Parts: sequence; C-alpha cells; structure tokens
Amino acid sequence: MFSFFRPWQIGKLFGIPVRIDPSWILIFLLLVYQLATLVLPVELGRRFQRGVALDLIVVAVLASLLLFASVLAHEFAHALMARVRGVSVLGITLFIFGGVAQIGDEPDGPATEFLIAIVGPLISFVIAIMAAVVWIWLQAFQGMGLVNNIAVFQLARYIAVVAFYLAQANLLLAVFNLLPGFPLDGGRVLRSIVWAILQDQRRATYIGMLSGRGVAALLTLGGLYLVLRGEYSGGWLILMAWFLWRAAGEAYHSMLARDLLKQITVGQIMRAPLQRVSESLSLRDLAESFASWLRPPALAIDINGSAVGLIGIDQVTMIERTKWETMRVRQAMLPLPVALTVSPNDAALRALSLLTESERQDVPVVQEGQVVGVIGRRELAQYLQSRGE
Repeated sequence: MFSFFRPWQIGKLFGIPVRIDPSWILIFLLLVYQLATLVLPVELGRRFQRGVALDLIVVAVLASLLLFASVLAHEFAHALMARVRGVSVLGITLFIFGGVAQIGDEPDGPATEFLIAIVGPLISFVIAIMAAVVWIWLQAFQGMGLVNNIAVFQLARYIAVVAFYLAQANLLLAVFNLLPGFPLDGGRVLRSIVWAILQDQRRATYIGMLSGRGVAALLTLGGLYLVLRGEYSGGWLILMAWFLWRAAGEAYHSMLARDLLKQITVGQIMRAPLQRVSESLSLRDLAESFASWLRPPALAIDINGSAVGLIGIDQVTMIERTKWETMRVRQAMLPLPVALTVSPNDAALRALSLLTESERQDVPVVQEGQVVGVIGRRELAQYLQSRGE
C-alpha cells in the first residue's frame, strides 16, 4: 500500500535500490527557490524584476538535480566500496540532509570501516575539482572573446554558473562529512582509527557517538550565535545539530542491536505454530470468524494443503469493506516469496536484513520445504526490548 510518509523507490542502480524520502521534496523546492531568486540573478548580473524568469527556473532545477546526483554519487561510492569489502548493501535513500547508504551489517574490521567511510568524501572532492575545472575553462574561454554567437555565449554563462555552484556545494559536502562526528564519514574514520588502536568495536563506536554529539553541540552553539545576530541560516545549523545528535545515538544502538541479533537464531524467536485458513475463504468470513487472532498473520492454504501466502489484519483492512463478501483470501494475501525466506537456523540478523530490503513486516520461516513459522519486525523488536535495546 502506498504511503506518502515512506521512502519511494525510484529504481535500482548496480542492483542497489534507490529511494527518495518525502523530506527530499522540501529541500529540493527550497534549493530551486534559492537558486532562482537569489543566487542566479546575482551571478548572471540580472537587475531586480518582478517574478522569476523562466530561464532562471530551468537552470535552478537542473542545478538542483545535478547537486542531488552528486549526493547520489557520494553514497554509491560508499555502497560499492562496501560490496567490494564483502559488506551487504540494502539500499540508498536521499532525504532532507543529503543521503545515506544502508548496509546490512557492521564492517568486519577497522580497515573496511575506513575505506567505506573515506571514499564518499573523496568522490565529492573529485566532483568539486571537475566542476571547478569546467568553470575555469569557460571563464577563460569567454575572457578571450572567442564566442561571437550570443546564444552560445549565454549558454556558456549558464553552464559556468552551475559548474561554480556544484564546485562549491560538493566541496562543502566533502568538508562537512569529514567532521569527526559519528555517523558522519569523518566520525566513521575516527571510529576506524580508535577501533584499530583499542581492538574493540563497541568502545570505538561509543567514542564515535560521543564525538558526534560533541560536534552537534558545537553546531548548536554556532547556530544560536547566528540566530542572535539576526541571521536565520543559523536555524539550519540547529536543525542539522539535532539530526546529528539523534543519528549518533541511533547508530550506536543499531550496532548493539545487530550484535544481539547475531547471537540468536530465527527459530528462537519466530512465531509458531501458525493459524491456517483456506485461500478460498471470503474476507468477510475471515474477519468474522478469526478476528480475535488475525493481527499476527495466518498461513493461507490451498486445496492441496500447501502454504501459499500470509494473510493478516493489515492485508484485510487495505480492502474496502464493501468488497469483503466477494474477495477471497488468495486475492488479498501476501504470496510467499521464494527468495525472501529464512530457516530456523539462520541468525536473526538475516531476517532483519530481508525485512529491511523488502520493506515487509514478516517473512516466512521454511524448513525442509515446509513453512514452520513467521518472523517479523514485531518479534525482533520484542526481543531487543527484552534485552534493553
């Protein structure tokens, strides 16, 4: 079911899902507005006029898209390096403050952590240098008076302005990400160094979290100083500081949670046995007869007694009540995915990776070709809560 508040998958690149968080729309619109009304008119020497010229809007949109393409390149550098080092990648999500590459497990050592972290800023530096070279070349080209065609000259000015903007933005992106505040890239570099010295990932991550919150505190002070001076850009610093403070804590607890889920098997926390219902049952009969236990999904069975899907309250409520009489379980159920199954002997962390990658609430547990249970976010959350995470 489509939800506005969940990230939207826009495709895959190198087999890695790319998603856009709804918050990305806000920053995209703000960037277009800022470029079209403040940056481009000044850079192009335009005089003040009512409204915004169409050419400025077009250039602002293209510049904003290129900036987010740069962010995507930054995150793909992390993702591809993770793959090279044997770390699974669940996807890339663009959101209000840039992007994040979601990996399926913690790096296997400080060297892997360092390489995955450092490659992103390096790509941003490379993009900044390339954009700067384009800007310098076009400035020299125009300065020598080699362009006589007005249209070509104007196009060159547009490209030069966009190149200069991309050079500045990517340089800022690289420098900001190198701040020693976990989970920023610089904080992960710091964690890899501490990890190599102490030979203790947990302590290194805790120190990284403290560094992240320290950087967040400094950003907050800087933001408050700017706000008191009447510069509203300080509000963005405070917002970024709040995000970094939370992200530092969440990254640390996420690592602890992953460690816990490595230590138990799916069979220890899966939900079993499962209630079974016929796939030919109407949703009306299902709701009336099995409403008391339907919230945990039941197993849908075909005429031969084989499991064919999962049906729960979430699937039933997605269908309009007026259709419950004629719609059957087989039409509303979630088919059992062949690739998205786990065995009772798998680590619970594998179940979490599958749930995250597929954006499902539950995955079936299969043993010797038979569905013996289900494990979902609910079971994982209950186990982590019982362990204080």
